[in-house]
Amino acid sequence: MSPHELLNLEIFGIPLGWACLGLLVLTVLPAVLRAALGPHEADRAIGADHVFFVLVASLALLSLLWERSLLIDLVIVVTLIGFISALIFGRYLGRTRDAGQPASRGGEPE
Repeated sequence: MSPHELLNLEIFGIPLGWACLGLLVLTVLPAVLRAALGPHEADRAIGADHVFFVLVASLALLSLLWERSLLIDLVIVVTLIGFISALIFGRYLGRTRDAGQPASRGGEPE
């Protein structure tokens, strides 16, 4: 069975691929609330990463549903951008956490 045939199987009259896409979209609202309300920077990063992962999964699923390989190229570009932004945000979180602590001198314990 090909992926296209599998995604067109119907559950309660709804094709499986579209049902999966709908469930993915439903998970975005709690993630957006977590990213907006916090209360910590790490909570915001988790929410933003979840929204990013849903975007990538939705694009990949749409490329299978519509049989368009161009969307897979877009998935690759978006994934690279998301990876770089996660690295930058992690570095930012590391700097803000270290800013409140006294600086150590060359790895020597105080």
